[in-house]
Amino acid sequence: MERGSGFASVFGHGGWLRRAGPVALAFYALAIWAAVGWTGALAEGPIKVGLLLTYIGPTSIFARYEDKGARLLIDETNKSGGIGGRKIELVNYDTEGKPDRAGTLYRRLAQEDNVAAVIGPDSIFVLLGMSDIPSEVKVISVSSPGLYELVAPQKRRYIVSAQVATTFAGTLVLAYVKDKFHAKRLGMITTSDVIGQTIASTVGKMAAAFGMELVDVASQPASDRDLLPSLHKLATLQPKIDALYVFGSGPFANIAMNQSELAGIDVPIAYNGGNVIPELIKDLSPETAKRTFLAVARSTVWSTLPAADRQDPTIANFLKDYRAKFGEEPTLPSAVGYDMALPIVDALKNVGTDREKLTEYIHDKQRISGAQGIEFKRTWADGYGSDPAELAVASVSDGQFVFRGFLKDSLRNIGFTKEDMLNKMRELKLVAE
Repeated sequence: MERGSGFASVFGHGGWLRRAGPVALAFYALAIWAAVGWTGALAEGPIKVGLLLTYIGPTSIFARYEDKGARLLIDETNKSGGIGGRKIELVNYDTEGKPDRAGTLYRRLAQEDNVAAVIGPDSIFVLLGMSDIPSEVKVISVSSPGLYELVAPQKRRYIVSAQVATTFAGTLVLAYVKDKFHAKRLGMITTSDVIGQTIASTVGKMAAAFGMELVDVASQPASDRDLLPSLHKLATLQPKIDALYVFGSGPFANIAMNQSELAGIDVPIAYNGGNVIPELIKDLSPETAKRTFLAVARSTVWSTLPAADRQDPTIANFLKDYRAKFGEEPTLPSAVGYDMALPIVDALKNVGTDREKLTEYIHDKQRISGAQGIEFKRTWADGYGSDPAELAVASVSDGQFVFRGFLKDSLRNIGFTKEDMLNKMRELKLVAE
């Protein structure tokens, strides 16, 4: 005899129903209702979102802050009822800075953990090494690498960036240096790795676009600590340079800027690199700090912005809520982490958990302002979706970043238009054709 299925088999067989009394039937109906409700609850369980950052190694300090920023938004969303009553559950893995490991973990997030989308990775080296995977598993990555434009255009459908084009935007500070200090001849010291050399190429192109000349580039390994010979070479150039461009992170950048004074270079410094956290610039000498300028998001210099420019409720609420939750001051990576989670949360609210609809919405329909003070309006051609000219210019004073002006004002003053900007972004592959 064929066995019954479901609850009919549990209670003997369908014939049992015909012989059962009213009380038993009521009990049976209640059991079915409870089971259907229970399985429905499973189907409507938490919405899983991946969190894939690098918590080990020299860039771990960024992941620490990015993690907090992302969790702040997720916790706020869950406290306010989640997505249609469903909570968001973060599934968190550590890439350990290894692209192969990151790729394996991304597949696990997509195929085993069944996440709707992934926050991360946050390192360009990791992202480039696993950039095939998001397209293969068709799960979108909201990442935060410098040089996102190095991701091949055909792989960007499932990878977008939550930062402004940081490495390109960092070169725009040259417009401020020209506008305020009338600099024309530029020397540069940079790391000798592929990132440093890519930045040097970009600096040369942008300097020319601004009517400046990059006359010499000194390159050394990021691990070097004696940069004086390279700086002396730049100091003895004739005619003399009237601005110095420094690219690098960690000790390399601080040493380059501090030793520039010892080498006899007493000119404005345009800085571009990872030292955007106060604790990473604490070793700058006071005199060097004053003549160092960099492009930053408005949230980084919020307390020193003119009162008229402190009207963004997203930034104000982010700063207040972050301090209340973590008992510390947020950094730029904190805001970046929040803005990595934001496109996913916003898309979930608007189109649900369907992965393809999420991808299409983030690329083609979404328009949001993030905790960095940046508006994102991505397209299929532009995975950044932001305007680098909206950044502020900061210098360093007493170990903090201090507002000095807006890039858009200096760009306007030297005659560099929005069309000029777009053309340069296309030339540098920030925007796909």
